[in-house]
Amino acid sequence: MADPGFISGMIGFAIQLAASRVTRDINVAIRCRKELDTLKVLLLKIQSMNMEMQQYRKALNSGRLTTSPHHTLPSTVNSWLEELNALLEEASDLAQHCTVPSYSHLFSRYRTSKKIRRLFAFLHQMQQQVTNQQVLEQIKEKVDSLNLRTSAFACTSGDPIPSTSSASPNKKYVEEALIVGQDSASNRLVELIHSQQHKNVSRFGLAGKGGAGKTLLLKRVFNSDQVQSLLCTDLMLWLTISQNPSFSTLRNDLVKQIALKVNEILDSRDEDRVKTWLNETMRKHKFALFLDDVWETSATSLLEELCDPHSPLHNSNIIIATSRSNSVLSQLGVPRPSIIQMQDLSEDDSWRLFSSHAFLHSEGVLPMSIDQDIARRVCNECGGLPLALKVVGQAMAGITQSNEWELAVKRLQNDVTNSLYGKLRLSYVALADLAGYGISLQLCFLCLAAYPEDSIISSTYATAYWIGEGLVAGPDPFKIGEMYINLLADRCLIEPVKKNYEGRVLCFRVHDVLRDLAQQFAAKEEKCFFQAGRGLRQFPVDVSSGYIRISLIDNSLTSVPRTFRPSHIRSLLLAGNTSLAEISKEVIGNMTSLRVLDLSRTALLSLPKNIGILKHLVCLKLPYVPIKRLPNSVAALRSLQILDLQGSDIAQLPAGISKLTSLKLLDVAFCEHLQCMPYGIADLTSLEYLNASNSPNIGWNKCRRNRLSISHLGNLNQLRRLGFQNNGEIIGEGILGTMKQMEYLYFHLTDMESLPHDMTAMAKLRELCLICPHLLKIENSICEFRHLSFIKLIQCDMLKQLPALHKLPSLKHLDIVNCPNIEKFPEEFGKGGAFPKLEVFSVVDMMKLEQLPVVEGGALPSLKTLTIMKCEALQRLPECYWNLKSVEKIRVYGCSKVQHVMAEEENFIKTKTKVQTIRVSTTEIQALEERYFDMRHRGEHFYYGEFWCNEVFRFLEFAMSFIIQRNGI
Repeated sequence: MADPGFISGMIGFAIQLAASRVTRDINVAIRCRKELDTLKVLLLKIQSMNMEMQQYRKALNSGRLTTSPHHTLPSTVNSWLEELNALLEEASDLAQHCTVPSYSHLFSRYRTSKKIRRLFAFLHQMQQQVTNQQVLEQIKEKVDSLNLRTSAFACTSGDPIPSTSSASPNKKYVEEALIVGQDSASNRLVELIHSQQHKNVSRFGLAGKGGAGKTLLLKRVFNSDQVQSLLCTDLMLWLTISQNPSFSTLRNDLVKQIALKVNEILDSRDEDRVKTWLNETMRKHKFALFLDDVWETSATSLLEELCDPHSPLHNSNIIIATSRSNSVLSQLGVPRPSIIQMQDLSEDDSWRLFSSHAFLHSEGVLPMSIDQDIARRVCNECGGLPLALKVVGQAMAGITQSNEWELAVKRLQNDVTNSLYGKLRLSYVALADLAGYGISLQLCFLCLAAYPEDSIISSTYATAYWIGEGLVAGPDPFKIGEMYINLLADRCLIEPVKKNYEGRVLCFRVHDVLRDLAQQFAAKEEKCFFQAGRGLRQFPVDVSSGYIRISLIDNSLTSVPRTFRPSHIRSLLLAGNTSLAEISKEVIGNMTSLRVLDLSRTALLSLPKNIGILKHLVCLKLPYVPIKRLPNSVAALRSLQILDLQGSDIAQLPAGISKLTSLKLLDVAFCEHLQCMPYGIADLTSLEYLNASNSPNIGWNKCRRNRLSISHLGNLNQLRRLGFQNNGEIIGEGILGTMKQMEYLYFHLTDMESLPHDMTAMAKLRELCLICPHLLKIENSICEFRHLSFIKLIQCDMLKQLPALHKLPSLKHLDIVNCPNIEKFPEEFGKGGAFPKLEVFSVVDMMKLEQLPVVEGGALPSLKTLTIMKCEALQRLPECYWNLKSVEKIRVYGCSKVQHVMAEEENFIKTKTKVQTIRVSTTEIQALEERYFDMRHRGEHFYYGEFWCNEVFRFLEFAMSFIIQRNGI
């Protein structure tokens, strides 16, 4: 149940945004100036009142104020906020209308003026109503009496751009810290497997509360060399089941894992063939199946749904499962003696884990300014649950005042349910008061409940949703969104799955307990109906009515009924409903407040022609949708900032695209049917992200009237990221030189022998990816990019010599891929001082490369990972690379000569215990290539967390992901 003192932060945040938007439009209005200026003065007063109410909200939620269950003040405030928000949406429409010149009859202008005066009267009446009821005075009195202190929980208003100084420092990811106190359970499971095998016991289980660390422990066992040798299996397989699983999806995941490991290719779309193949293959191999997070809803039918009941899956092969319930494990056939109960951590282990998170700034040591007894009381309130200890510990990180620790104890003790959710709430509440972020970070966390349980969420995908909701704003909202995600990771509220060379989270998961927490708050306090991945076949019209945010991602819907009339809905997420073929104009016509519409991976062939009525729409996502063209009314979406068409069947963009003056991101990558780009794109001066990579049929060199030419790209001087394939047209001077804000540049250049000289004007460039088959030379002027930290050179067929890359002061990641005419690297690459910050170095598919440079003292001082793949001419890997102090991984794939030498030097390599060495044969690499391109031919898509990537790079990521999974690293 929602707190009696709860006030919606989402509504208050929306009011601040709406009022700011109206004020901005008033400043540039052409008509009705007198009425609008009066309205502007009132809006400033309303914004001030709203800020007072949000301070009151924060004080209630942080525990500084308490209310009785019958206290009516918060409900009065909520009612006022909701009514005010609806009026401000109307004010936004009117103010925006007045910014556009009108040549209509004078009577039309009179009507507009009359509407504004009427709206002013309503708003003024609401202001007087609040004043008369003395609501604002009560709030001010309570807030002022608190004498709020400036601390880690300081109340702040607005949403300024976060800086590195205001955010928590990045936490080092230490696996040991994540499994504190679970050695005994791990050892018991290993001993149990060893002792029971001769008794023909093949099923084992881990049972424990949510947040007890079952998944982490199971992963540790799965990756254990000792367990793999004990089990003597051909295949180690992993499935995450979750509360509402799709059995067909689970079966396909199982098939993909097995097919990769037995070097076979299978079309997973033929369900009958999949079942037959699965049963036949399982009879040929002994395997261990790890089932994580099994629930009662699926336990009875899980094994039968995965394959034939008479298959070996039910007999001699090993099954190890985790669940919150012993009875669920028994239903899977796990004998009682083979179930290990996960215990709460001891007091000492709890303190150890808690300290590693709470006292980051002092390396896990309690600061002298904090009373140890109070800190231990906070720790003890976590009940020995690892998830609570991590999350609450991170919430307290950086807080050095004892009174704030006492407040945390009070907050934890006031939870009458004494549940895990109550303990985790402390971290959720603390997000709202984190200095420099306002309440937006808290609301961003709630929105993550919109995605299916245990799903891997792309950071770019989540950020687009937040931008659409208005939670992330600023000069570069995607960068701010990335900072939010990293901060949530630092707070242990999300689990990073993949990071880039800078430590930035590319994709992540949300622990199911934390997702449940977010879903509860989102539903009861922010009117969110989140039912992703529930297997729904019919749209829940009645159940979802009254909600303003709806997520039905990854269900089995076929249509949105015309009876669905969501007049106040702000976001509708229908991605992954692969049979959804229709959304009617009646439904669109009722969603006039909509800000986010996600139709990714649906079967829509067209959008309703009246979509232009969605004047508040900020984010429209249509990736991998068979839609061929957009309605012309799309040009009326003046608030649209994100238009994502990646991988769709789009053949033509609307000619009126120049009217999308707010557009910041346009993604038409992998659009094979797109023939040209309209000239109007050159007028989108707000555009910051343009991705037209891997769309091979865009005719830049065939541009006719009203069609965009490469020369027109120079108008887009605010671009920060550009993905581009020139398809034969030469890029002349004076185009790239105007893009002084550029940070990420992906170029696929055909028929160009050199790079434009004016590229050096991109002083902020951080990432550069070049695919240039005819490139003869890269000038040493590339070293002028002082911030360049990431370089990929792919398929530079004619390139024979590399520039002085070793001089780049910020370079952290260097990939050189498929450059067949490079026989050796410059000797300077191994000289003292070379590559001062390089951490990742990959050399792939270099047919003529015979040797790597010898590394002298002082060179490559930061190198952590060296990858060499498909370099058949390479004779050996110099010994000096194993001797580098910082190196952690050396991976050699498909290099027969090098691997032969490594086999002869096995004893030397074994002495380098801190270096992880992986070897994969050329035959296996070739088999992976065949499998990958067969899967791509069948239309399967892969996400690798990169903003741009071509097929060569996608294969490399695919291969490395498989190899890493196979080796358990």
